[in-house]
Amino acid sequence: MKIWIRISLVSLILTAFLISTVGAVELDLKRLLVLYLCDEGSGDVLKDSSGNGWDGEVANASWEAGIFDQAARLSGTNSEVVGDIVASTVETGEISMMCWVNMAQHSNYNGIISIASPACDASCCYRIMVNPGRNPFWNAGHHTDQTIAGFTFELDTWYHYAMTADGDINTVYIDGEIIGEAVDPFELPELGDVSLYIGTGEAPGTWLVEDAAFDEIMIWDKALDEDEIATVMEGYKVFSPVDANGKLTSTWGELKTD
Repeated sequence: MKIWIRISLVSLILTAFLISTVGAVELDLKRLLVLYLCDEGSGDVLKDSSGNGWDGEVANASWEAGIFDQAARLSGTNSEVVGDIVASTVETGEISMMCWVNMAQHSNYNGIISIASPACDASCCYRIMVNPGRNPFWNAGHHTDQTIAGFTFELDTWYHYAMTADGDINTVYIDGEIIGEAVDPFELPELGDVSLYIGTGEAPGTWLVEDAAFDEIMIWDKALDEDEIATVMEGYKVFSPVDANGKLTSTWGELKTD
């Protein structure tokens, strides 16, 4: 399965702030670059609900119940988005990548989310993966592989997997908890034309996910902190309302109180 999109630099059109009742956390939705809710349930479109236009055509995915509504399952295939990353990533020098993932099979390196660009070691710019030992494995801005041996993913289990980087420290969160950090003083690169992959670790066909379900895939141009990660784990309903086209609106979101 591949998604092919050609997009240009886009202006971030969201003007809302999200306030959560959990710790009174504020999230500026203008910093949200990509949001795949994975709720289509059928068809050949994976919609970007951030408002930034990263929709794509998707083929050969299967659909099933997810953490929130539906989830997309990839088996030995990958999705690809080709285009220009939004300008704010260059300006902030920070990034967060995250999703809910549930692996049914795993024996090798499995790619979860990857960004490839000639600006930073081409195919290994930013990525979160799972290594053969089922440990978190990632890169942040350059091809310096990082891993955490003290945490092991179990099969047939949903996890919220997040990596943040601010040019100083890379932090990995599982289910909202910090499980490891790596000091990595490195000026995050300016990105132009990029490829965004879901379900692969590098170029198409390299480190494909073997069999995994995905839900609520997000990329931010900010290194979210622990409270912010906990907020986004509450699911898309904290970003409500979403319009008829699956885009976040610019009004105040519905707050979750449970």
